[in-house]
Amino acid sequence: MIVKSKKKLKSIIDIAKKQNKSVLIKRGCFDIIHPGHILGIKKFKELADIVVILIMSDEVIKSRKGKGRPINSQKQRAMVIDGIKGVDYVYLDKTDSNEEYLKILEYLKPTIVTTLMYTPKSKTEFVCPYWKLVLCPDDKDFCVSTTTIVNNILKKYAKNKPSKSF
Repeated sequence: MIVKSKKKLKSIIDIAKKQNKSVLIKRGCFDIIHPGHILGIKKFKELADIVVILIMSDEVIKSRKGKGRPINSQKQRAMVIDGIKGVDYVYLDKTDSNEEYLKILEYLKPTIVTTLMYTPKSKTEFVCPYWKLVLCPDDKDFCVSTTTIVNNILKKYAKNKPSKSF
C-alpha cells in the first residue's frame, strides 16, 4: 500500500508496535528492479513483521547518480515496489539529505532501519535508541546495481542499434 502522508505512516507504525510487531524501514532508489532488490526485500521480511520502503525523490537520485537518472519516476518506482511480495507499505520520500531522513526516522520510530553498507559515518549517524541498525547487503551471487544494468544496455545498443523501435 502506498502511504501518502507521513502522519498516516506514523499511525500505521504506532499501531503495529502496539501489537508487538516489528517495523523495518529501508530507504532507496529502486529504479530498475533486479535480483538484489528481491533478495533484499526477502531478507527484510525475515527481519521484521512490517516492511516499509521509502522511495527517494527523482531530484535526490539525479544529484547522486547523474543527469540521466532515475530512469523511472518516483511514482512509477513506488508502484513497482508496492507490487512486490514482502513489501507492506511504500512512502514517497521527499527528504534530500541524511539529516532530514534521520528526522523522519526519529518521528516514525521504526524497530529496524537497514542500510546496504556500513560506512564510518552511517555507523554513528544512524545509531538511535528507537531502532536497531542492520546491514542487509545484496546476495553476492546477485550483486547487481541498476547503474550496471543501465551501462550494459547502453553498451549493447551502442554496438547493435536496433533497426526499429519496440
